[in-house]
Amino acid sequence: MNKNTVSGDIIDWQLRQMGASNITFVNSNMYIVDFKLEGGLLVSYVFNITRGDKYFLQRMRPYAMVQGKYANTAEIAEFIEKDLSKFRNAERSSNFVKFIEISKKGAEFAEALENLFLNYNVGREEMESMEEKLDRLLEHIGQAKEKAAPIQMP
Repeated sequence: MNKNTVSGDIIDWQLRQMGASNITFVNSNMYIVDFKLEGGLLVSYVFNITRGDKYFLQRMRPYAMVQGKYANTAEIAEFIEKDLSKFRNAERSSNFVKFIEISKKGAEFAEALENLFLNYNVGREEMESMEEKLDRLLEHIGQAKEKAAPIQMP
């Protein structure tokens, strides 16, 4: 029996128990998993079973973010469960829509920067100017974090 198939069956069962609204299998080593939260938000994950029987996980919705490598299906399920809990809580925030907009702009920025750099001969001064502005933005995020109260998760 293929180890990937057994692992896939286990994670499929775990994710369905957590409320996955849709699970799509691609070539028995890639999974696309959707969760529709109470407020209507769709949270989607993609993970692959790699050659070394490790798992590579990415969150695709509401915005894309690489989550990294995991050793087994239990770690994948644990991460997704905690992540969904945070999104369920955040979905109730009056600032949630703005947070999603800002997050999507961050992804747009990364794509635009890549497009600019890989397709145009951009001068050093221009790149340094963008880096300075990005450094200020990251500093601003750090200051906002210092002012804000941490969210207590159950």
